[in-house]
Amino acid sequence: MRILIALLLIATAAPVSASDTAGSEPQICLANRDIKARRMTAEQGYYVRTSKGWWHNLGPSCSAYGRNRALITQSLNNQQCRGDVMTVVDPFSRIEFGGCALGAWQQVAKAEVPPAKAR
Repeated sequence: MRILIALLLIATAAPVSASDTAGSEPQICLANRDIKARRMTAEQGYYVRTSKGWWHNLGPSCSAYGRNRALITQSLNNQQCRGDVMTVVDPFSRIEFGGCALGAWQQVAKAEVPPAKAR
């Protein structure tokens, strides 16, 4: 019972958004509305750009990530948070490539972000 209560308290606590960052502490969540660009590769992982800079997701590697793929979230709070499972799909056909679990978000320098590839 105590574990259930603790999980409910964690789920209802206000997650930290990219605008609340302090230093290089990993963040639990990034708000979807703050994400301006996204880069995903199976080899290098998942990166997003916000007005505060680039962020790397520290979750496990995911072979479903790839260029020209979209993410579908099932989040109730319009954020991408540690522990969320994202479904990776082709944005046009909606073919699913699998699901990937997110980790915490770590702010990184632009030099660490994989380059964008030409379409």
